[in-house]
Amino acid sequence: MAYANKYRGIVFVEGRIPNAKILSTRVDVDLSFKIGAQLKNLYDVKDRMVECAKKHGANAVLDFEYGQKSRLFAIDDIAFGGKGILAILPKEEYDKINEI
Repeated sequence: MAYANKYRGIVFVEGRIPNAKILSTRVDVDLSFKIGAQLKNLYDVKDRMVECAKKHGANAVLDFEYGQKSRLFAIDDIAFGGKGILAILPKEEYDKINEI
């Protein structure tokens, strides 16, 4: 299985889980245009994704990618972002992943 962990009740998987039900919703978070973007971190990205997942009834974000990117013409030139696909994991798969 791909690397996975839970954050605020949502499983983040850097890859796929075969028996997950894929929802048609993609989530893309870009904190570049937020005031104080240089002070944001991975947890801010995940917080936004958790909100979106819960809103759509998902318990997982698959193909999760995250990182920093440079911004041109900005005083604070680094910002975090992330993307993934919302999904629903079966209870047995969800329960296998340790709570962090």
